[in-house]
Amino acid sequence: MNVVEKRQVGEKLPKGWKWVKLGEICEINPTRPRGLSRDDDSQTTFVPMPSVDARLGKITSPEIRPFSEVRKGYTYFEENDVLFAKISPCMENGKHSIASDLIDSFGFGTTEFHVLRAGSLVIPGWIHKFLRQPKISEEAVEHFSGSVGQQRVPAEYLSNLEILLPPLPEQKRIVGILSDRLTAIDKARTATETQLKAAKALPAAYLRQVFDSPEAQKWKRKKLGDIALISGGIQKTPHRFPSSFHRSYLTVRNVQRGWLDLSTVERFEITLGELERCRLECGDLLIVEGNGSVDHIGRNAIYRGEPEDCIHQNHLIRVRLDQTKDDPDFLSFYLNSDFGKKQMLEKAMTTTGLHTLSVSKIQQMEAPIISLENQRKITLEIKERLLTVTKLERSLQSQLNTINQLPAATLRQAFNGEL
Repeated sequence: MNVVEKRQVGEKLPKGWKWVKLGEICEINPTRPRGLSRDDDSQTTFVPMPSVDARLGKITSPEIRPFSEVRKGYTYFEENDVLFAKISPCMENGKHSIASDLIDSFGFGTTEFHVLRAGSLVIPGWIHKFLRQPKISEEAVEHFSGSVGQQRVPAEYLSNLEILLPPLPEQKRIVGILSDRLTAIDKARTATETQLKAAKALPAAYLRQVFDSPEAQKWKRKKLGDIALISGGIQKTPHRFPSSFHRSYLTVRNVQRGWLDLSTVERFEITLGELERCRLECGDLLIVEGNGSVDHIGRNAIYRGEPEDCIHQNHLIRVRLDQTKDDPDFLSFYLNSDFGKKQMLEKAMTTTGLHTLSVSKIQQMEAPIISLENQRKITLEIKERLLTVTKLERSLQSQLNTINQLPAATLRQAFNGEL
């Protein structure tokens, strides 16, 4: 059975379990004790929304503020109260936690928390884990109130929310198992994320090994303008709307570092002369001339012939090599290496503080010159290693996707009485 689905007539519950409304077993948004007072400069626990780790469901970085700063205008709570983020998207993201390790056993936090104080029939951990179920968040969204951008879960929704309640000893047993399993899942997730991050760093390391090696230091270099035809593209304007003579048109978003993203390709109206002048050829290198992030300046990818009769926008610079002498993949790998990216960034710097490339700047860039045979040999070795990395990344990502589904499945088991 699912706690957020309608109860079925005659359903059989585990022994001792019963359906109750959340408002029947806990106090929602309890009032602050009368006469609460202390010295203005007394250290007091304060919990802003960023202090709650959505993945762990814990307060990981509480602030310490003087009592005078927090005593008015904030949400009051006590040790072991459950904090439920009521505003979107914090609610959907899982910004819910149990208040713990509070100075003098009480604290204050953002007004975007609902506070749930457990009564005698329930432990805080049972409420907290129950509210962290994805199904609960999905249902809560349907009860939002307020304007777009400021939508919140009303207290009435929580008060009337039905929950399966086992006896206290059973609650403690299940919450203990849940805590152990969720901790183990998080450790597995962290380990896999670390492995995935390391795998994603391998391509850059491989390129460093090639282009920063002692052998590479001896390679001769020439300006790109001496070995390639370099040109700009066509400006994107409103009158380019597809009409009678339109073609596929690659933009900055299509050119990623080392690959073309062809999931969305626009079409624009052009002339026959523009097509002849700007039509891409298989092996053309496309370089991004500018980007808001310096990490993406000069990123490049090779056009492999698809889509056919394709042109490119003016914010992409086309580099066309004589492929009987130079390998486009070799040049692309070089430009995407740390050494190539550094040179790109140096060329992109302007006196105004902006970062942008141009045809003339690309022409002045230097590229290593070695025999075509050696270029192709190095390219093949890099591709083989990158293929191995790609397979590793996919495997780790699949593993991570599976792990990310485990918390919801584990919570579902618990609140279905299956633990």
